Amino acid sequence: MKLIVETDLGHDPDDFFAITYLLAAGVQIDAIFVTPGDPDQLAIAQLIRDEVSPKTLIGSDIGRTKMSSGSIHHDMLKRYGRSLQGHADHFGDTVMRMAATSETEAFVIGPVSNIGAYLGNGDLPFKRATMQGGFVPYSKYRPEVTLDKFEAASWMPTFNLNGDIKGAKAFLAAPMPRQMVGKNVCHTIEFTRERFAQFAKPTNRAGELFHEAASLYFARHPAKKFHDPTAAVCHLHPEIGLWIDGKTTRMQGGWTTFPGEDQVLVDIDRERLWHHLSTLT
Repeated sequence: MKLIVETDLGHDPDDFFAITYLLAAGVQIDAIFVTPGDPDQLAIAQLIRDEVSPKTLIGSDIGRTKMSSGSIHHDMLKRYGRSLQGHADHFGDTVMRMAATSETEAFVIGPVSNIGAYLGNGDLPFKRATMQGGFVPYSKYRPEVTLDKFEAASWMPTFNLNGDIKGAKAFLAAPMPRQMVGKNVCHTIEFTRERFAQFAKPTNRAGELFHEAASLYFARHPAKKFHDPTAAVCHLHPEIGLWIDGKTTRMQGGWTTFPGEDQVLVDIDRERLWHHLSTLT
């Protein structure tokens, strides 16, 4: 698999866990596009690249100075004696031209700015794409595990789509196979200290990074919503999900699902999800 990743890596640790999971599974990540591209975000991307995936290109806006990373990311950089001042290899559009081929797949776990701009120009769509974003109301499908906050909702705001609406619309309109992993399912997936204690010992460098970051996180927190890693497993193993045909569509201040030809997640085999995460990292 040749994969490119669009991410806001460096904010929520979800992105770090998702990317290291994919690398631990043996995925070739040709490019990481970091949005918006603050220097400490780029420093985290460089750490992953230097430790695990030396051929991965990093694309983003260049010249930003604001620090934005939170949670365990600065701790990871300090652990490795790394500067908080990272940098991209090139602007996102340059990296896209270098990395994208007819065999490239896309994985989106942040505002879809770079990929959206690329697709909005009418460039070659991807072989397949998965995005963590969107929402399926319970009136359309009621999953095994539900949340009170979604009971009466016909639409919900979702960060990755609202973060760049123009890019999101270009992504959703592009003629390519597309999977949407929305809040209706991924908000019910929780990574806990107890769950982490059951993970197997890592067998590769990417898995070691995953475990180091998880240990830092659980030293401060008892649990973590696991949105992006859930989407990552769904990209590699769509068979663990229950999907319906649908189309993610903007409604008022958020998004819902209408009839369409995309695959939209409505439920998931939780034990198989955790099996893939726990044995590969």
